[in-house]
Amino acid sequence: MDDPLRILMLEEASGDAETVVRALQRAGVPVQHRCVRTESDFAVQLCRYNPHLAVATLDKPDTNRLASLQVARERRPDVPLIIVSGARGEEHAVEALKHGAADYVLKDNLARLPEAVRSAIEEAEERSRRAARAARLDCVRAIQGRISSAVLRIHDTRELLQEACKIAVEQGHFPLVWAAEIAHSPMRADLVATGGRDKSHFAQAARMVNEALDEDGFITRTVRDRCPAVVDDFFAAEHFALGKSASENGYRSAIALPLTSADEVAAVVVIYAAEPRYFDAPEVKLLSDLAGDVSFALDYIAQERKLTTLAYHDALTGLANRQLLHEHLKQAIALAHRLKRVIALVFIDLDHFKSVNDTLGHAAGDRLLKEVAARLAACTREGDIVARYGGDEFVMVLPNLSGNDIVEPLVHRMLDVLSQPISLDDGTINLTCSAGISLYPRDGVDIATLVMKADAAMYRVKRRGRGTFLFHQDEPRAQLLRSGAARASSSQ
Repeated sequence: MDDPLRILMLEEASGDAETVVRALQRAGVPVQHRCVRTESDFAVQLCRYNPHLAVATLDKPDTNRLASLQVARERRPDVPLIIVSGARGEEHAVEALKHGAADYVLKDNLARLPEAVRSAIEEAEERSRRAARAARLDCVRAIQGRISSAVLRIHDTRELLQEACKIAVEQGHFPLVWAAEIAHSPMRADLVATGGRDKSHFAQAARMVNEALDEDGFITRTVRDRCPAVVDDFFAAEHFALGKSASENGYRSAIALPLTSADEVAAVVVIYAAEPRYFDAPEVKLLSDLAGDVSFALDYIAQERKLTTLAYHDALTGLANRQLLHEHLKQAIALAHRLKRVIALVFIDLDHFKSVNDTLGHAAGDRLLKEVAARLAACTREGDIVARYGGDEFVMVLPNLSGNDIVEPLVHRMLDVLSQPISLDDGTINLTCSAGISLYPRDGVDIATLVMKADAAMYRVKRRGRGTFLFHQDEPRAQLLRSGAARASSSQ
Protein backbone atom coordinates (compact mmCIF):
# COMPACT_ATOMS: atom_id res chain seq x y z
CA MET A 1 0.00 0.00 0.00
CA ASP A 2 1.25 3.53 -0.78
CA ASP A 3 -0.58 5.16 2.16
CA PRO A 4 0.23 4.03 5.72
CA LEU A 5 -1.63 0.94 6.84
CA ARG A 6 -3.85 1.78 9.81
CA ILE A 7 -3.73 -1.07 12.33
CA LEU A 8 -5.75 -1.40 15.51
CA MET A 9 -3.76 -3.42 18.07
CA LEU A 10 -5.23 -5.37 20.96
CA GLU A 11 -2.08 -5.76 23.06
CA GLU A 12 -2.02 -8.36 25.83
CA ALA A 13 1.65 -8.05 26.84
CA SER A 14 3.53 -4.73 26.91
CA GLY A 15 5.81 -4.31 23.91
CA ASP A 16 3.92 -6.70 21.61
CA ALA A 17 2.56 -3.87 19.48
CA GLU A 18 6.00 -2.36 18.86
CA THR A 19 7.36 -5.77 17.91
CA VAL A 20 4.56 -6.24 15.34
CA VAL A 21 5.07 -2.75 13.90
CA ARG A 22 8.85 -3.25 13.53
CA ALA A 23 8.29 -6.57 11.73
CA LEU A 24 6.04 -4.86 9.19
CA GLN A 25 8.29 -1.83 8.73
CA ARG A 26 11.31 -4.06 8.11
CA ALA A 27 9.29 -5.60 5.25
CA GLY A 28 8.62 -2.15 3.80
CA VAL A 29 5.02 -1.82 4.99
CA PRO A 30 4.27 1.75 6.18
CA VAL A 31 2.20 1.58 9.37
CA GLN A 32 0.09 3.79 11.62
CA HIS A 33 -1.28 2.07 14.69
CA ARG A 34 -3.39 2.50 17.79
CA CYS A 35 -3.20 0.23 20.84
CA VAL A 36 -5.98 -0.87 23.18
CA ARG A 37 -5.85 -3.31 26.11
CA THR A 38 -9.47 -4.52 26.46
CA GLU A 39 -12.06 -6.07 24.16
CA SER A 40 -14.52 -3.26 24.93
CA ASP A 41 -12.03 -0.59 23.83
CA PHE A 42 -11.25 -2.74 20.81
CA ALA A 43 -14.95 -2.70 19.80
CA VAL A 44 -15.16 1.10 20.18
CA GLN A 45 -11.97 1.83 18.24
CA LEU A 46 -12.95 -0.44 15.37
CA CYS A 47 -15.52 2.24 14.50
CA ARG A 48 -13.67 5.37 15.62
CA TYR A 49 -10.21 4.65 14.26
CA ASN A 50 -11.51 3.04 11.04
CA PRO A 51 -8.54 0.68 10.64
CA HIS A 52 -7.57 -1.28 7.54
CA LEU A 53 -6.58 -4.22 9.76
CA ALA A 54 -6.89 -5.43 13.35
CA VAL A 55 -4.16 -7.42 15.16
CA ALA A 56 -4.65 -9.13 18.50
CA THR A 57 -1.52 -10.30 20.33
CA LEU A 58 -2.56 -13.09 22.67
CA ASP A 59 -0.20 -15.38 24.60
CA LYS A 60 -2.90 -18.04 24.68
CA PRO A 61 -5.99 -17.47 22.51
CA ASP A 62 -8.60 -19.17 24.70
CA THR A 63 -12.15 -19.63 23.42
CA ASN A 64 -13.68 -16.92 25.61
CA ARG A 65 -11.33 -14.19 24.37
CA LEU A 66 -11.75 -15.27 20.78
CA ALA A 67 -15.52 -15.18 21.19
CA SER A 68 -15.31 -11.67 22.67
CA LEU A 69 -13.25 -10.51 19.70
CA GLN A 70 -15.72 -12.09 17.32
CA VAL A 71 -18.60 -10.19 18.95
CA ALA A 72 -16.62 -6.94 18.80
CA ARG A 73 -15.91 -7.41 15.10
CA GLU A 74 -19.62 -7.68 14.32
CA ARG A 75 -19.53 -3.87 14.28
CA ARG A 76 -16.99 -3.92 11.45
CA PRO A 77 -16.95 -7.33 9.77
CA ASP A 78 -15.12 -5.78 6.81
CA VAL A 79 -11.94 -5.28 8.91
CA PRO A 80 -9.79 -8.43 8.81
CA LEU A 81 -8.32 -9.73 12.09
CA ILE A 82 -4.95 -11.45 12.50
CA ILE A 83 -4.09 -13.29 15.71
CA VAL A 84 -0.42 -13.08 16.78
CA SER A 85 0.21 -15.66 19.50
CA GLY A 86 2.91 -17.49 21.38
CA ALA A 87 0.79 -20.63 21.65
CA ARG A 88 1.87 -23.38 19.32
CA GLY A 89 -0.42 -26.10 18.14
CA GLU A 90 -2.71 -26.56 15.18
CA GLU A 91 -5.76 -26.59 17.45
CA HIS A 92 -5.14 -22.94 18.45
CA ALA A 93 -4.93 -21.82 14.83
CA VAL A 94 -8.07 -23.76 13.92
CA GLU A 95 -9.98 -22.24 16.84
CA ALA A 96 -8.88 -18.72 15.85
CA LEU A 97 -10.00 -19.22 12.25
CA LYS A 98 -13.34 -20.64 13.46
CA HIS A 99 -13.91 -17.39 15.36
CA GLY A 100 -13.38 -15.23 12.29
CA ALA A 101 -9.64 -14.58 12.22
CA ALA A 102 -8.13 -14.12 8.78
CA ASP A 103 -4.80 -15.69 9.85
CA TYR A 104 -2.81 -17.01 12.83
CA VAL A 105 0.86 -16.02 13.17
CA LEU A 106 3.29 -17.20 15.83
CA LYS A 107 5.27 -14.59 17.75
CA ASP A 108 8.53 -16.39 17.02
CA ASN A 109 7.78 -16.42 13.27
CA LEU A 110 6.90 -12.78 12.58
CA ALA A 111 8.74 -12.99 9.28
CA ARG A 112 5.48 -14.47 7.97
CA LEU A 113 3.41 -11.52 9.23
CA PRO A 114 3.89 -9.10 6.27
CA GLU A 115 2.65 -11.69 3.78
CA ALA A 116 -0.27 -12.58 6.08
CA VAL A 117 -1.18 -8.87 6.28
CA ARG A 118 -1.04 -8.40 2.49
CA SER A 119 -3.15 -11.49 1.94
CA ALA A 120 -5.75 -10.44 4.55
CA ILE A 121 -6.02 -6.92 3.06
CA GLU A 122 -6.37 -8.25 -0.50
CA GLU A 123 -9.06 -10.73 0.55
CA ALA A 124 -10.94 -8.00 2.42
CA GLU A 125 -10.77 -5.69 -0.59
CA GLU A 126 -12.03 -8.46 -2.87
CA ARG A 127 -14.92 -9.18 -0.48
CA SER A 128 -15.73 -5.48 -0.48
CA ARG A 129 -15.72 -5.39 -4.29
CA ARG A 130 -17.97 -8.45 -4.46
CA ALA A 131 -20.36 -6.93 -1.93
CA ALA A 132 -20.46 -3.65 -3.85
CA ARG A 133 -21.14 -5.54 -7.10
CA ALA A 134 -23.91 -7.55 -5.45
CA ALA A 135 -25.43 -4.36 -4.02
CA ARG A 136 -25.39 -2.73 -7.46
CA LEU A 137 -27.11 -5.75 -9.01
CA ASP A 138 -29.70 -5.72 -6.22
CA CYS A 139 -30.39 -2.07 -7.08
CA VAL A 140 -30.95 -2.96 -10.73
CA ARG A 141 -33.30 -5.78 -9.71
CA ALA A 142 -35.21 -3.27 -7.58
CA ILE A 143 -35.49 -1.02 -10.66
CA GLN A 144 -36.89 -3.98 -12.61
CA GLY A 145 -39.55 -4.60 -9.99
CA ARG A 146 -40.79 -1.02 -9.94
CA ILE A 147 -40.72 -0.65 -13.71
CA SER A 148 -42.75 -3.86 -14.10
CA SER A 149 -45.38 -2.19 -11.94
CA ALA A 150 -45.18 1.03 -13.97
CA VAL A 151 -45.64 -0.91 -17.22
CA LEU A 152 -49.00 -2.18 -15.97
CA ARG A 153 -50.41 1.24 -15.07
CA ILE A 154 -48.85 3.70 -17.55
CA HIS A 155 -50.13 3.83 -21.12
CA ASP A 156 -48.29 6.87 -22.43
CA THR A 157 -44.79 6.68 -23.95
CA ARG A 158 -43.30 9.84 -22.47
CA GLU A 159 -44.89 9.30 -19.08
CA LEU A 160 -43.39 5.80 -18.98
CA LEU A 161 -39.93 7.10 -19.99
CA GLN A 162 -40.08 9.78 -17.30
CA GLU A 163 -41.09 7.20 -14.69
CA ALA A 164 -38.26 4.90 -15.81
CA CYS A 165 -35.70 7.71 -15.39
CA LYS A 166 -37.08 8.58 -11.96
CA ILE A 167 -36.99 4.95 -10.80
CA ALA A 168 -33.41 4.48 -12.06
CA VAL A 169 -32.27 7.43 -9.91
CA GLU A 170 -34.31 6.48 -6.83
CA GLN A 171 -33.76 2.72 -6.81
CA GLY A 172 -30.47 2.40 -8.67
CA HIS A 173 -28.85 5.44 -7.03
CA PHE A 174 -27.53 6.58 -10.39
CA PRO A 175 -26.68 10.30 -10.36
CA LEU A 176 -28.06 11.11 -13.81
CA VAL A 177 -30.43 9.46 -16.30
CA TRP A 178 -32.11 10.81 -19.42
CA ALA A 179 -34.16 9.43 -22.28
CA ALA A 180 -34.54 10.63 -25.87
CA GLU A 181 -37.11 9.59 -28.45
CA ILE A 182 -35.61 8.65 -31.81
CA ALA A 183 -37.24 9.58 -35.11
CA HIS A 184 -36.08 7.97 -38.36
CA SER A 185 -35.89 9.34 -41.92
CA PRO A 186 -34.34 11.74 -41.17
CA MET A 187 -32.67 10.62 -37.96
CA ARG A 188 -33.47 12.88 -35.03
CA ALA A 189 -33.45 12.65 -31.22
CA ASP A 190 -35.56 14.62 -28.76
CA LEU A 191 -34.74 14.54 -25.05
CA VAL A 192 -38.11 13.87 -23.37
CA ALA A 193 -37.37 12.54 -19.86
CA THR A 194 -34.77 13.13 -17.16
CA GLY A 195 -33.82 11.89 -13.72
CA GLY A 196 -31.34 13.48 -11.31
CA ARG A 197 -30.56 17.06 -10.37
CA ASP A 198 -27.90 18.09 -12.87
CA LYS A 199 -29.91 20.67 -14.83
CA SER A 200 -26.80 22.00 -16.59
CA HIS A 201 -25.97 18.66 -18.20
CA PHE A 202 -29.63 18.09 -19.13
CA ALA A 203 -29.58 21.38 -21.02
CA GLN A 204 -26.32 20.44 -22.75
CA ALA A 205 -27.63 16.97 -23.57
CA ALA A 206 -30.80 18.44 -25.09
CA ARG A 207 -28.65 20.64 -27.36
CA MET A 208 -26.04 18.02 -28.21
CA VAL A 209 -28.02 14.80 -28.56
CA ASN A 210 -28.55 15.27 -32.30
CA GLU A 211 -24.89 16.19 -32.75
CA ALA A 212 -24.13 12.93 -30.94
CA LEU A 213 -26.18 11.05 -33.54
CA ASP A 214 -24.06 12.51 -36.33
CA GLU A 215 -20.83 11.01 -35.00
CA ASP A 216 -19.74 7.44 -34.37
CA GLY A 217 -20.25 7.69 -30.62
CA PHE A 218 -21.89 5.38 -28.13
CA ILE A 219 -25.41 6.72 -28.76
CA THR A 220 -25.03 6.26 -32.51
CA ARG A 221 -23.82 2.70 -31.96
CA THR A 222 -26.83 2.00 -29.76
CA VAL A 223 -29.29 3.19 -32.42
CA ARG A 224 -27.42 1.56 -35.31
CA ASP A 225 -26.71 -1.80 -33.69
CA ARG A 226 -29.83 -1.95 -31.48
CA CYS A 227 -27.76 -3.12 -28.52
CA PRO A 228 -26.33 -1.43 -25.40
CA ALA A 229 -23.17 0.67 -25.73
CA VAL A 230 -20.89 1.45 -22.77
CA VAL A 231 -18.42 4.27 -22.18
CA ASP A 232 -15.95 3.00 -19.59
CA ASP A 233 -14.32 6.38 -18.94
CA PHE A 234 -15.38 9.76 -20.30
CA PHE A 235 -11.86 11.09 -19.65
CA ALA A 236 -10.76 8.92 -22.57
CA ALA A 237 -13.84 9.76 -24.66
CA GLU A 238 -14.07 13.57 -24.53
CA HIS A 239 -14.08 13.69 -28.32
CA PHE A 240 -17.72 12.52 -28.18
CA ALA A 241 -20.23 15.36 -28.35
CA LEU A 242 -21.51 14.49 -24.88
CA GLY A 243 -18.20 13.20 -23.51
CA LYS A 244 -16.61 16.53 -22.56
CA SER A 245 -19.79 17.75 -20.88
CA ALA A 246 -20.09 14.50 -18.93
CA SER A 247 -16.50 14.52 -17.68
CA GLU A 248 -16.70 18.21 -16.73
CA ASN A 249 -19.79 17.45 -14.62
CA GLY A 250 -18.05 14.63 -12.75
CA TYR A 251 -19.40 11.59 -14.62
CA ARG A 252 -16.88 8.96 -15.56
CA SER A 253 -18.89 6.19 -17.27
CA ALA A 254 -22.27 5.61 -18.91
CA ILE A 255 -24.43 3.07 -20.70
CA ALA A 256 -26.86 3.77 -23.53
CA LEU A 257 -29.79 1.34 -23.75
CA PRO A 258 -31.93 0.99 -26.90
CA LEU A 259 -35.71 0.79 -26.50
CA THR A 260 -37.24 -0.83 -29.56
CA SER A 261 -40.73 -0.75 -31.00
CA ALA A 262 -41.91 -2.13 -34.34
CA ASP A 263 -38.39 -3.50 -35.03
CA GLU A 264 -36.61 -0.15 -34.76
CA VAL A 265 -35.11 1.93 -31.95
CA ALA A 266 -37.88 4.17 -30.64
CA ALA A 267 -35.91 5.70 -27.75
CA VAL A 268 -32.53 5.62 -26.00
CA VAL A 269 -32.02 5.73 -22.22
CA VAL A 270 -28.60 6.93 -21.03
CA ILE A 271 -27.51 6.13 -17.46
CA TYR A 272 -24.43 7.79 -15.91
CA ALA A 273 -22.14 6.71 -13.06
CA ALA A 274 -19.55 8.71 -11.12
CA GLU A 275 -17.02 5.84 -11.21
CA PRO A 276 -15.06 4.68 -14.28
CA ARG A 277 -15.72 1.17 -15.64
CA TYR A 278 -18.90 0.96 -13.55
CA PHE A 279 -20.98 -1.12 -15.96
CA ASP A 280 -19.58 -4.66 -15.95
CA ALA A 281 -21.03 -7.64 -17.82
CA PRO A 282 -23.59 -8.79 -15.17
CA GLU A 283 -24.93 -5.25 -14.80
CA VAL A 284 -25.13 -4.75 -18.56
CA LYS A 285 -27.08 -8.01 -18.81
CA LEU A 286 -29.62 -6.96 -16.15
CA LEU A 287 -29.98 -3.46 -17.63
CA SER A 288 -30.47 -5.00 -21.09
CA ASP A 289 -33.26 -7.19 -19.72
CA LEU A 290 -34.77 -4.09 -18.15
CA ALA A 291 -34.61 -2.27 -21.49
CA GLY A 292 -36.36 -5.27 -23.03
CA ASP A 293 -39.24 -4.91 -20.55
CA VAL A 294 -39.60 -1.19 -21.31
CA SER A 295 -39.34 -1.89 -25.05
CA PHE A 296 -42.15 -4.40 -24.78
CA ALA A 297 -44.27 -1.79 -22.99
CA LEU A 298 -43.49 0.87 -25.62
CA ASP A 299 -44.47 -1.55 -28.36
CA TYR A 300 -47.65 -2.36 -26.47
CA ILE A 301 -48.45 1.36 -26.11
CA ALA A 302 -47.79 1.93 -29.82
CA GLN A 303 -50.06 -0.95 -30.75
CA GLU A 304 -52.70 0.29 -28.33
CA ARG A 305 -52.55 3.77 -29.90
CA LYS A 306 -52.82 2.26 -33.35
CA LEU A 307 -55.83 0.21 -32.34
CA THR A 308 -57.66 3.21 -30.94
CA THR A 309 -57.25 5.08 -34.22
CA LEU A 310 -58.73 2.22 -36.22
CA ALA A 311 -62.12 2.76 -34.51
CA TYR A 312 -63.33 -0.81 -34.89
CA HIS A 313 -66.58 -0.39 -33.03
CA ASP A 314 -70.06 -1.81 -33.21
CA ALA A 315 -72.32 0.71 -34.94
CA LEU A 316 -75.34 0.09 -32.70
CA THR A 317 -73.82 -0.05 -29.22
CA GLY A 318 -70.53 1.81 -29.64
CA LEU A 319 -68.68 -1.12 -28.11
CA ALA A 320 -65.66 -2.75 -29.69
CA ASN A 321 -66.58 -5.18 -32.41
CA ARG A 322 -65.24 -8.70 -32.79
CA GLN A 323 -62.20 -7.67 -34.84
CA LEU A 324 -61.13 -5.00 -32.35
CA LEU A 325 -61.76 -7.41 -29.46
CA HIS A 326 -59.43 -9.97 -31.01
CA GLU A 327 -56.69 -7.35 -31.49
CA HIS A 328 -57.03 -6.16 -27.88
CA LEU A 329 -57.10 -9.74 -26.61
CA LYS A 330 -53.97 -10.62 -28.58
CA GLN A 331 -52.10 -7.75 -26.92
CA ALA A 332 -53.48 -8.67 -23.50
CA ILE A 333 -52.33 -12.30 -23.91
CA ALA A 334 -48.83 -11.18 -24.93
CA LEU A 335 -48.57 -8.92 -21.89
CA ALA A 336 -50.00 -11.56 -19.54
CA HIS A 337 -47.50 -14.13 -20.85
CA ARG A 338 -44.57 -11.81 -20.20
CA LEU A 339 -45.73 -10.68 -16.75
CA LYS A 340 -47.19 -14.04 -15.60
CA ARG A 341 -50.71 -12.61 -15.16
CA VAL A 342 -54.22 -14.06 -15.53
CA ILE A 343 -56.91 -13.05 -18.04
CA ALA A 344 -60.63 -13.83 -17.66
CA LEU A 345 -62.82 -13.99 -20.77
CA VAL A 346 -66.55 -13.70 -19.96
CA PHE A 347 -68.98 -14.74 -22.73
CA ILE A 348 -72.44 -13.21 -22.07
CA ASP A 349 -75.72 -14.08 -23.75
CA LEU A 350 -79.06 -12.36 -23.06
CA ASP A 351 -81.74 -14.82 -21.94
CA HIS A 352 -84.92 -14.95 -24.12
CA PHE A 353 -83.85 -11.99 -26.25
CA LYS A 354 -85.72 -13.36 -29.25
CA SER A 355 -89.01 -12.94 -27.41
CA VAL A 356 -88.28 -9.20 -27.02
CA ASN A 357 -87.88 -8.83 -30.78
CA ASP A 358 -90.94 -10.97 -31.43
CA THR A 359 -93.25 -9.15 -29.01
CA LEU A 360 -91.93 -5.57 -28.92
CA GLY A 361 -90.20 -5.33 -32.29
CA HIS A 362 -86.62 -4.96 -33.44
CA ALA A 363 -86.45 -1.26 -32.53
CA ALA A 364 -87.15 -2.15 -28.91
CA GLY A 365 -84.61 -4.96 -29.17
CA ASP A 366 -82.00 -2.46 -30.41
CA ARG A 367 -82.73 -0.10 -27.51
CA LEU A 368 -82.36 -3.03 -25.12
CA LEU A 369 -78.99 -3.95 -26.63
CA LYS A 370 -77.78 -0.35 -26.29
CA GLU A 371 -78.82 -0.24 -22.62
CA VAL A 372 -77.09 -3.58 -21.95
CA ALA A 373 -73.93 -2.25 -23.63
CA ALA A 374 -73.99 0.91 -21.49
CA ARG A 375 -74.41 -1.13 -18.30
CA LEU A 376 -71.59 -3.48 -19.24
CA ALA A 377 -69.30 -0.54 -19.99
CA ALA A 378 -70.18 0.95 -16.59
CA CYS A 379 -69.08 -2.29 -14.88
CA THR A 380 -65.57 -2.27 -16.33
CA ARG A 381 -62.35 -1.31 -14.61
CA GLU A 382 -59.56 0.61 -16.30
CA GLY A 383 -58.03 -1.68 -18.90
CA ASP A 384 -61.03 -4.04 -19.20
CA ILE A 385 -62.44 -4.70 -22.67
CA VAL A 386 -66.14 -5.04 -23.60
CA ALA A 387 -67.30 -6.01 -27.08
CA ARG A 388 -70.48 -6.93 -28.86
CA TYR A 389 -69.65 -10.31 -30.30
CA GLY A 390 -72.75 -10.66 -32.44
CA GLY A 391 -76.54 -10.51 -32.07
CA ASP A 392 -77.27 -10.57 -28.34
CA GLU A 393 -73.83 -11.92 -27.40
CA PHE A 394 -71.23 -9.82 -25.59
CA VAL A 395 -67.70 -10.55 -24.43
CA MET A 396 -65.93 -8.95 -21.48
CA VAL A 397 -62.17 -9.39 -21.08
CA LEU A 398 -60.61 -8.80 -17.65
CA PRO A 399 -56.81 -8.58 -18.16
CA ASN A 400 -53.85 -8.19 -15.79
CA LEU A 401 -55.40 -10.18 -12.94
CA SER A 402 -53.15 -11.39 -10.14
CA GLY A 403 -55.21 -14.60 -9.75
CA ASN A 404 -58.50 -16.39 -10.38
CA ASP A 405 -60.19 -15.52 -7.10
CA ILE A 406 -61.10 -11.94 -8.00
CA VAL A 407 -63.06 -12.92 -11.13
CA GLU A 408 -66.20 -14.26 -9.45
CA PRO A 409 -67.18 -11.08 -7.52
CA LEU A 410 -66.66 -8.99 -10.67
CA VAL A 411 -68.98 -11.24 -12.68
CA HIS A 412 -71.56 -11.32 -9.85
CA ARG A 413 -71.64 -7.53 -9.89
CA MET A 414 -72.00 -7.44 -13.67
CA LEU A 415 -74.96 -9.87 -13.65
CA ASP A 416 -76.62 -7.96 -10.82
CA VAL A 417 -76.35 -4.68 -12.77
CA LEU A 418 -77.80 -6.30 -15.90
CA SER A 419 -80.69 -7.82 -13.93
CA GLN A 420 -82.02 -4.40 -12.84
CA PRO A 421 -85.28 -3.46 -14.65
CA ILE A 422 -84.84 -1.79 -18.04
CA SER A 423 -87.39 0.82 -19.11
CA LEU A 424 -88.37 0.87 -22.76
CA ASP A 425 -91.08 2.86 -24.53
CA ASP A 426 -93.38 -0.13 -24.41
CA GLY A 427 -92.82 -0.97 -20.75
CA THR A 428 -90.26 -2.41 -18.38
CA ILE A 429 -88.19 -5.51 -19.01
CA ASN A 430 -86.61 -7.67 -16.35
CA LEU A 431 -83.59 -9.13 -18.08
CA THR A 432 -81.38 -12.03 -17.09
CA CYS A 433 -78.13 -13.15 -18.69
CA SER A 434 -76.14 -16.36 -18.90
CA ALA A 435 -72.33 -16.17 -18.82
CA GLY A 436 -69.45 -18.57 -19.30
CA ILE A 437 -65.88 -17.84 -18.18
CA SER A 438 -62.54 -19.13 -19.45
CA LEU A 439 -59.20 -18.23 -17.89
CA TYR A 440 -55.80 -17.65 -19.48
CA PRO A 441 -53.56 -19.60 -19.17
CA ARG A 442 -55.54 -22.32 -17.32
CA ASP A 443 -58.11 -22.97 -20.05
CA GLY A 444 -56.12 -21.95 -23.10
CA VAL A 445 -53.38 -19.71 -24.43
CA ASP A 446 -54.94 -18.54 -27.70
CA ILE A 447 -58.00 -16.49 -28.57
CA ALA A 448 -59.98 -19.21 -30.34
CA THR A 449 -59.64 -21.66 -27.45
CA LEU A 450 -60.56 -19.09 -24.79
CA VAL A 451 -63.65 -17.95 -26.73
CA MET A 452 -64.72 -21.54 -27.48
CA LYS A 453 -64.44 -22.65 -23.84
CA ALA A 454 -66.21 -19.57 -22.46
CA ASP A 455 -68.97 -20.08 -25.05
CA ALA A 456 -69.30 -23.75 -24.06
CA ALA A 457 -69.56 -22.84 -20.37
CA MET A 458 -72.26 -20.29 -21.21
CA TYR A 459 -74.33 -22.91 -23.05
CA ARG A 460 -74.04 -25.22 -20.02
CA VAL A 461 -75.65 -22.44 -18.00
CA LYS A 462 -78.41 -22.13 -20.61
CA ARG A 463 -79.17 -25.83 -20.35
CA ARG A 464 -79.22 -25.80 -16.56
CA GLY A 465 -81.40 -22.82 -15.71
CA ARG A 466 -79.99 -19.53 -17.12
CA GLY A 467 -79.41 -16.32 -15.20
CA THR A 468 -76.02 -17.15 -13.70
CA PHE A 469 -72.48 -18.10 -14.78
CA LEU A 470 -70.02 -20.98 -14.92
CA PHE A 471 -66.25 -21.26 -15.19
CA HIS A 472 -65.16 -23.65 -17.92
CA GLN A 473 -63.46 -26.08 -15.50
CA ASP A 474 -66.03 -25.85 -12.69
CA GLU A 475 -68.31 -28.74 -11.74
CA PRO A 476 -71.57 -27.41 -13.13
CA ARG A 477 -74.10 -28.16 -10.38
CA ALA A 478 -71.88 -27.00 -7.52
CA GLN A 479 -71.06 -23.78 -9.32
CA LEU A 480 -74.70 -23.09 -10.16
CA LEU A 481 -75.74 -23.59 -6.57
CA ARG A 482 -72.93 -21.37 -5.29
CA SER A 483 -73.64 -18.62 -7.81
CA GLY A 484 -77.39 -18.74 -7.29
CA ALA A 485 -77.04 -18.56 -3.53
CA ALA A 486 -74.68 -15.62 -3.74
CA ARG A 487 -76.96 -13.77 -6.16
CA ALA A 488 -79.98 -14.40 -3.95
CA SER A 489 -78.12 -13.15 -0.90
CA SER A 490 -76.98 -9.96 -2.64
CA SER A 491 -80.54 -9.14 -3.76
CA GLN A 492 -81.96 -9.30 -0.24
